Order: sequence, then structure tokens, then C-alpha cells
Amino acid sequence: MLIGDKIKLLRKNKNVTQLQLAEALAVSAQSVSKWENHISAPDISVLPAIARYFGITMDELFGYRLDALNYKERFIQFMVNNGMLRFGEFELKSGRMSPYLIHSGYYRTGSQISKLGEFYAECIREHSIEMNRLVGHTPRVIPLIIATSMTLFGKYGFDTDYSIDYSIKSGNISVNEMTLITDTFTSGATIRDMLEKVKLASGKYPSHIVVCVDRMERSEHSPFSAKQEIENCYGVKIHSIVTLDDIINAIERGVISAGEYLDKLKEYKENYKGL
Repeated sequence: MLIGDKIKLLRKNKNVTQLQLAEALAVSAQSVSKWENHISAPDISVLPAIARYFGITMDELFGYRLDALNYKERFIQFMVNNGMLRFGEFELKSGRMSPYLIHSGYYRTGSQISKLGEFYAECIREHSIEMNRLVGHTPRVIPLIIATSMTLFGKYGFDTDYSIDYSIKSGNISVNEMTLITDTFTSGATIRDMLEKVKLASGKYPSHIVVCVDRMERSEHSPFSAKQEIENCYGVKIHSIVTLDDIINAIERGVISAGEYLDKLKEYKENYKGL
């Protein structure tokens, strides 16, 4: 695929016009048009800006077939490129030593938050979640809820309320119309706390929870995963953009590289995976 074709594909996947891309790169719309029609190629000084704008590496800009990736693989690639998914030796709050870390609070720019909102919205639409309010509270989640609601409307035409401080008036909405937005979870303690706060504020639990990553881990005191325990205890349904299995599959397919840590990820999964 030629560089002009790649830029055109990336631009359409991001749902931006040639003019919008041109403004982001500080070039003319005519320049973008020429690239996409193979009349000229981007100057070498512009290439890093193009890669940053689309959240990919230079290698991916020139050589990787992004059109072959599903949205889960694109999300995993996005996490790696933005420092949200890291491989190494990390001690979790549970005391476990993990070969990977999900640093969900690492996003700091408007483009990162906007892209995260797109992935959350895509997960919501994939699972046909019906609600009229997104809820959440922590500082990390507030911009994410706003970005998700904007994407749901801008991309899918679905307009929803959102609450960022649990100020939900009892009786306003039914349990089937609330969706809790959060980041990753391991033991589920944070999600349990959030659920109780929603119940205290509204008199009911949400029916759905959307998280970015399900680590698929069991607790020290149960053979069941945190996801299974919370679903059984609270009657909610948890949806994740990706799971540990998805991350392992992405490494095996060459979507991302984890070096020596692939085998360690598999071993960690076998040691701690819940039912």
C-alpha cells in the first residue's frame, strides 16, 4: 500500500476530512489531496506528525496493514503506543508480580482521550447496550465519560445523559438505563465501591459496566474471576474492550511485540485465571 493510500485509509477510519487533517498537520488541504492521489508525497519532516495524529508508529505508517485489524487489536496497539500497556515486572496492589501493567491513567492529551472515547463507544455499540445515562466519578473517568458520550452522538447518533459525580436523582431512570464507565480492574474492589455509591445516590445499581481491560484474574479467596463474582453479586453485566486473552492473541499475531514476556503472560494467566 502506498503512503497516500495509507493516509487516506487512516483518515477515513478516524472519520476526518482532508481539511481537518491538513489543519492538524499545519499543511494545506491541497497537499493532503495530492498525497492521497499520488501526485506528491509528504515531506519527511511531516511524517512523525502524521504518525502521532493517528496514534501509530512510523513503522506502522509505512508497513502495517491497519485495515486488517479489528477494533480490539487497534485498541491494544493504541495502548502500547501511548504507554498504557507495558511489559516488565510489576507489583500489583494485590501483591502479585505481573509481567504486564495497564496504566489507564497515562492519557494526557485531547487526542488520546478522544480516541479512548471512540473505543468505549464502539464496545457499547458492539454489545447493543441500551441506556440513557453514563455514570462515573474518579478524575480519570470524568473526561472518558464525556468523550464516550460525544462519540456515541457524533458517530452513532445516540444522545445520552451523563453523570460525573453520582448526582443521580432517585426515580429519574430505571436500572436498565444506567451504564457505569471505568478503566481496568483486577480484584474488583474499586468497581464494588463505585456500584455502592451509585446505589446510594440513585437507589439502584446500573445494569452494565464498561471497562477497558479485563485481566481475567481470580481473587485469593475464590476460584471465580472478579468479573464473574461482581456479575453474580450485583446482577450487572460487565463488558470489556479487551481481555488478557485478546492481548496474548495480539502478540501471537504480531500486532504488538512483547519480547520475552509472551511466555510469562501465558504462565501468569494459568496461575491466576478465574472461572
